[in-house]
Amino acid sequence: MRMMQMVTALLVVAAPLAAQDRPVSVRLRLADEARVGRPAPAVVLPYATRDGIGPADQPFTLAKELGRVVVLAFYPGDFTPGCTAEWRAFAERAGTMFGDGVVLAGISSDSLTTHVRFARELDLPFKLLSDPDMRVARAYGAANGTRARRVVVVIGRDGQVRHVDPAFAALDPQSYVQLGAAIEAARKERP
Repeated sequence: MRMMQMVTALLVVAAPLAAQDRPVSVRLRLADEARVGRPAPAVVLPYATRDGIGPADQPFTLAKELGRVVVLAFYPGDFTPGCTAEWRAFAERAGTMFGDGVVLAGISSDSLTTHVRFARELDLPFKLLSDPDMRVARAYGAANGTRARRVVVVIGRDGQVRHVDPAFAALDPQSYVQLGAAIEAARKERP
């Protein structure tokens, strides 16, 4: 549907130019968003945990997580009320929702130093990835200017996108129920 809207808008703009009997050159770039059933876009980013900044020569690399279910949680920023509530909820559900064979990684544009402080303050057992130029957020359709939108993506053990929630509601328990169901479904799929 979105593709059709983009093409329609392009034709509306290009039609008057074409009527002037001049050649019209048009470049159409499709968004490289995460879509269910397609391979997940690559992720290679530095990370921090409550223990400190991860080794520079060993960034979080999605391809190295094949064989495990991966949840990427894009969020606007450390220490904001909604993000603090979201990450507290994730921490409370760490054993039941995520558990063995599931990796949860948070992604925002915040610095690694800020991530360390945030992870320590909330005692988070997860990696927080720093995407300051929003390259990965854009690849997943989660960019909103210089910040990420709250988007949650579940990636199956085979590297395929299994679930995308483009409007994850940090304060709505139903969002966590839906995420839990998506994780469980991805766990049951054969790689």
